[in-house]
Amino acid sequence: MTKLSPHQELERKVERIHRLLEVEGSTVTWNDRIPDPDSPDQPRQIDVTIRRDDCLTIVECRLHAKRQDVKWIEELIGRRISLKADAVIAVSASGFTKPAREKAASYGIHLRDFATLSPQEIQNWGRKRTLAIAFCEFTQVAVIFRMKESLDGQTPKLTDSAGAPLSPPLWYKLFEQIMRRLEESKWTGVPATITIEVRAELLVNSKRPASIALSTKVRRITKSISLASVVEYADPVKVESHAEIGSFDLGASEFIESGDDVAMTVDLSTITIPENCCFETLTIDAGRVVNMRPNIIGAEHCFKAKIPIQFRYEIERPNHP
Repeated sequence: MTKLSPHQELERKVERIHRLLEVEGSTVTWNDRIPDPDSPDQPRQIDVTIRRDDCLTIVECRLHAKRQDVKWIEELIGRRISLKADAVIAVSASGFTKPAREKAASYGIHLRDFATLSPQEIQNWGRKRTLAIAFCEFTQVAVIFRMKESLDGQTPKLTDSAGAPLSPPLWYKLFEQIMRRLEESKWTGVPATITIEVRAELLVNSKRPASIALSTKVRRITKSISLASVVEYADPVKVESHAEIGSFDLGASEFIESGDDVAMTVDLSTITIPENCCFETLTIDAGRVVNMRPNIIGAEHCFKAKIPIQFRYEIERPNHP
């Protein structure tokens, strides 16, 4: 995957914000190409476009250290006329000068910037936003093969029913099975010893075991992810908040909130999986009932568990009446 530049990351963030803010039926497109009405064969690049019914809104973003001045606003006025757009939204990560705000108000250019909120302001919202990741720790893991006859001192060789070597994903599926069983039993996370029957077509030295079982001790480990920063995506003139955007100490994880609508992106590609653990669940608490749109990225990273497994081979004892 190609790494985005900081400016492109800003554009994508604005795209995600407007996907949440726009009404149903709107189409929000990042890095769009639209034909120039005066030169249809020369498409114009637009950071973000919003299409609703027959109306076109273009969104242009700036990621500069200084506040944007009136010159950029005049450029956008010209672009709106040239492209016959119905509206223009100017997004600056560093705000706007007073002349720029005045010019934008006179010519109908909508301004948006990102205002960092203080910890005190965040607390005053009275809204709790927490992110917690739960892992299951598996220790003393043993797979017990009960054989119908002795291995006669041979070194055990595990294969599938076709004689092919086993791959690690097989064992992870068994841990998934245990986690599902614990979830169904409303497990609270207290340490427990679990034994399950393994229903798999496996061979030991080309012989089929009478039965296979997996035994393990399991406990839950929970990691809380803190909220690193929160900003408002707002009109700097009217001081109206259009959305709150929060970043978590977890890769590209963020939330975008407007009213009771929340879009959450959780990046699992950067989490550190504790030793002997499997990823279990992700819990998001917005502090109240909301319309949540979760998006999980990097989940494949969570399924690379490294858990030591001991293999034991026992002779099945016949049952005597």
